[in-house]
Amino acid sequence: MARNITVTFSDGTSHVYQNAPDDLTPDVVEARAQKDFGKTVTGLDGGNAPTTRGTAPSWASVVGSAPYKAIAGTADVLLNAPQNIANLAKMGYGTAVTAMGRPDLAPEVTAPSQPVAEMFKRGGLIQPTEGMTTGQRIVDVGLQAATGGALNPAGSLRELASSATKGGIAGFAGQTTTELTGSPVAGLAVSMAAPGAMTSIAQAKQAQLQADQARNAVRDLTVRAGQAEGYRITPGSVTPNVQNVLAERIAGKTRTQQEAAVLNQDVTDRLSRRALSLPTDAPLTRDNMRAVRKEEFDKGYAPINNIGVVQADQAFDNSLNAVLQSYTGAGRSFPGAIPKPVADLVQNYRVGQFNSADAVEATRVLREQSRANMSRGDNSLGLAQRAVSNALEDQIERSLQAANNPNAQAMLDQFRASRQRMAISHAVEDAIVEGSGSVNARKLAEDLQTRGRYFSGDLDLIARFGNIARPVMTAPGTTGTPGAGSVLGPSLGGALGAAAGNFLAGPAGAGYGAALGLVAPQLTSSGVRNYLLSGMGQQRALPTYDRPGVNFMATEPTNAMLLNTLSGLPVSTNQMRP
Repeated sequence: MARNITVTFSDGTSHVYQNAPDDLTPDVVEARAQKDFGKTVTGLDGGNAPTTRGTAPSWASVVGSAPYKAIAGTADVLLNAPQNIANLAKMGYGTAVTAMGRPDLAPEVTAPSQPVAEMFKRGGLIQPTEGMTTGQRIVDVGLQAATGGALNPAGSLRELASSATKGGIAGFAGQTTTELTGSPVAGLAVSMAAPGAMTSIAQAKQAQLQADQARNAVRDLTVRAGQAEGYRITPGSVTPNVQNVLAERIAGKTRTQQEAAVLNQDVTDRLSRRALSLPTDAPLTRDNMRAVRKEEFDKGYAPINNIGVVQADQAFDNSLNAVLQSYTGAGRSFPGAIPKPVADLVQNYRVGQFNSADAVEATRVLREQSRANMSRGDNSLGLAQRAVSNALEDQIERSLQAANNPNAQAMLDQFRASRQRMAISHAVEDAIVEGSGSVNARKLAEDLQTRGRYFSGDLDLIARFGNIARPVMTAPGTTGTPGAGSVLGPSLGGALGAAAGNFLAGPAGAGYGAALGLVAPQLTSSGVRNYLLSGMGQQRALPTYDRPGVNFMATEPTNAMLLNTLSGLPVSTNQMRP
């Protein structure tokens, strides 16, 4: 049965909706009037005595009823599918004609029957919530949509929780759109599109993180290995996110680097001693390195003098050819590109056999010449001399291995061990900072990066970490006394402290506030700096590739289309506008 409804506004004006359906609820009429006129409704008169609008329902009623509204709405929408389809068509047409300036042509939406909802109301599961505020309507629809998401078929608890979360966000977004635009159709479109959009965005982020992890694998492995030994790195230099950069600015970037460098120097020296099997208190000096080589020469090289004639094999010849191919190319297309000193060197050692004692002496001389030439900048000849020395030692090893007797095997094992330790001693000696008793990690990094020097074990870690963390791997004595300030300067702190003290305690408090303000920045910077250099702070240096929140939102629902529908139902069935 149709009726006329008079709406009274807060400014004293009124409007009559003629031939309104008898089953329209007050909140539906109020919402239509607010959309049409943009005024606050103070009263409704359906033909009898005027009804003054009451207060909004309690939040407990709104929140407690929302899940049951969702369950009832899902059931009722199936029972009222034809009517709901007709209402959606009316809503779309009404939105179009309103946009063209003819709201009077907008058809009235017929509220469908709600048998399940009425049953829940009689049972007290759904409380009266007419007259909800805008915020309550948004929360109401959001909770209903979250319940709808939880009703979506799921293969696991994680998928169920993900669908419920996406549904809730979709409902909040959809109803907010409706409130802002006055268009339930726009709200319905947003709420139905949101779950799929959230899944797609999260999956794209997940793929990006996986790609970043693959690209950064080598760097991250080096950082983790260094941190495991006690090295520190400034988190912002690896992962320059807002938190890390801000923390370093508060801590004082330069001072943080300086303090990290001091701590890292102890690690470098400890690893150098360990690589050489030296005591933890052994001085790192050139004399000690020469003592190491003499010890290893006596143990591993001197016995080689007695082997006698060593036959050069094809592998030896290939090693010499490799020295030349670095200039000529694999096809030896550019023989004129070989520097004459390098060509002469290789030719001098291209022999069919050699005496073991001569070879041992040759390796010693070649290594000394290599170091001297490379220190002068003649890297081409220095690298070639090192390669020829390696080729001679490799040939000696193959000869001992081919002898196939216990004495030869023991000699081979010792020769290899002595050869490795002597090589380490040369590398460490080259990097020793004279007068400090310490090793310059940057020098080892340079040997690795620009001179192609091969390292293994502890020296390899020093060189690689020093290569990617140069600001915190400075040579001893080159950083000065740590002390660069932070963005929290004492002047600013003192001024703020004085102002706060004056505000709280008057002129007497200004002095105390200024004193506190002078020291507070330093205390704050020190605390943040200690945190950044701690184990917990160092964990922030590397990006987090496995993010639970992203993985959670990237979970694909079993039935994406149904989830979209369930997310949009509350907007279309519970918040339709006449």
